[in-house]
Parts: sequence; C-alpha cells; structure tokens
Amino acid sequence: MKLKIIIISIITVLIFNACQTTKDGIYPSYFDESSATKNFTVKIISEPSGAKVEVNNNYVGKTPLTIKIEGWRDTQTFIRSYTIIAHPIRAGGETQIKYFMGWHQPDKTYGDKIPNTIYFNMNLVRIPEQLNLNINK
Repeated sequence: MKLKIIIISIITVLIFNACQTTKDGIYPSYFDESSATKNFTVKIISEPSGAKVEVNNNYVGKTPLTIKIEGWRDTQTFIRSYTIIAHPIRAGGETQIKYFMGWHQPDKTYGDKIPNTIYFNMNLVRIPEQLNLNINK
C-alpha cells in the first residue's frame, strides 16, 4: 500500500513538473524561445522607389530598404503580427498597407510565411466610383 502511494506521488510530481509554464502561461519552463527564433532579412521595394515605409507605426525609411523581422526558425513564420505601410511620394497616390499575421507558439504554423521581398506598386490610384445619373427614366 505504501509503495502504491509513493509511486502515485512520484507520477503526480512528474506530471505537474512537465506541465510547468512560464509566467505568461504560453511556453513550458524549459523552453528557450531564443533558440527557436531567427531574424529574417526582408527587402521592401516599390515602383517608383522612394516610398516612405512604416513597420508597426514606426518609420523605418524609404524604399528600397532592408529590414530584419523576428520569426520562428523552423516554420519561417511571423512571431507576431506586422503592419507595413508605404506612403506615396507623388501627390494623388494612395497609401498602401500590407498585414502579416503572426503566431506566438513555435510549434504551430498559423502565422504567415515571412517573404523575402515585399513589393508596393505606388503607381496604383483609386478610381472614383462612377455614378450613373440616367435622367431618361
């Protein structure tokens, strides 16, 4: 009987230790996030060049430029979500936005793949909606 209680106690301790998480409750305590992540190099280009670029509301420069994005090493996906905005250099141009979804767990592939290059065509313009004012009805 005592042996049974000891074995159950040991198994219980092992189970609770294996399920231990960090303070944020996401990763096991033995998980080293730094070894699972990598900085990926991403080129941002535009046509024409010179568009002003923001990454997550921080100005990073004018195209063409290269930025580093932290991602999961094995899946090559974003760790967190990114919003990349390109502002036109010419009057009448349209601001363009690209969204990339990230995921906070390294063993999941829910995040978007990190591209090598992000392209903005700043020659695109919004066409105003055409109104059909047919007065012959």
